[in-house]
Amino acid sequence: MGFLFAALEVLFLNPLLPRAEAAAPEHTIRIAMIAPAETHWGSIALKINQFVESRSRGRVKMKWFMSGVMGDEPEEIEKMKTGELEGAMLTVVGMGMINPALRIVLSPFLLRSFAEVDYITEELYPEFRRLFEEKGFVLLGFTEVGFPRIYTKKRVRSYEDFADLRLWTWQGEDLAEAILKDWGVKQLFPLPLPDLMEALEQDVVDSYYSPCYAQVAMGWYREANYVMDFPVGYSPAVFVMEKGHFSRLPADVQYLIQQAMDFTLKPLKQIIRTEEEKACRGILSRGVEKHAPPPDLLRKLQGAAQESYSKYAGKVYPPELMRKIQGKLKEFRSR
Repeated sequence: MGFLFAALEVLFLNPLLPRAEAAAPEHTIRIAMIAPAETHWGSIALKINQFVESRSRGRVKMKWFMSGVMGDEPEEIEKMKTGELEGAMLTVVGMGMINPALRIVLSPFLLRSFAEVDYITEELYPEFRRLFEEKGFVLLGFTEVGFPRIYTKKRVRSYEDFADLRLWTWQGEDLAEAILKDWGVKQLFPLPLPDLMEALEQDVVDSYYSPCYAQVAMGWYREANYVMDFPVGYSPAVFVMEKGHFSRLPADVQYLIQQAMDFTLKPLKQIIRTEEEKACRGILSRGVEKHAPPPDLLRKLQGAAQESYSKYAGKVYPPELMRKIQGKLKEFRSR
């Protein structure tokens, strides 16, 4: 992992690379993210700063607000619309708040591997960019959170046990909530992300879904006893800017910001994947027990997932977008 950061250092700080002439700051770009500063998402924010500020010789200043200090993602989006922020690093919750059609990537069991994720996000990048621009935002790059699994305080031994979970959902993730209801979960607790830890500690909820690295960063795994050994979906992350502000920036500054994202977000994705594996092993070594789901449960969930693809087409996302993704996946898997 260290070689990736070393390569980024060379790209960002090598004095032999061409840079703009020194100038006083002209543009300040304020960016928010939920992730804590101590994570790799926080580290990459500093790399983006170094790249943009050094290449622009101080003409462009980037100011990051990490650890959710600007509120949960719905609040960050509102602040971009009102001009308090210019950009944000968002997960699928924020993506869906901007354009519900983007929640399609959350569809359970749709994307099965990182190879499929990379293929679909590359092949359909223009389509995703268009969906953001329709709602007044510019997509500047994809990274990810990962493949979430369901963590519980009590072991799930049957479909009935699963249906009786008191399951946290991220407030604003409407499609996830609808799908979990389709799966038969009777008690859902939509809460802002920062409220999950307290809800677990006070036993308001007894289960949640998350990739490994994200929950290690948040500390949730300390309240879990079991993890069900199957990914329920895929959770991306994106860097976006409010379209009006981005379009008012000089062309060379727009190019510089895009360059910074191209240089940083792909390496970040690989770092997160490496750290995800380590975090999953670390969670198990701290006493969380991994177990296979009961066969009847997995069959029911996979069957309901297949039905959901057509059920929410036309309601949440355009039917043709799902057809495109399924067609691309069929093409990819046939290879």
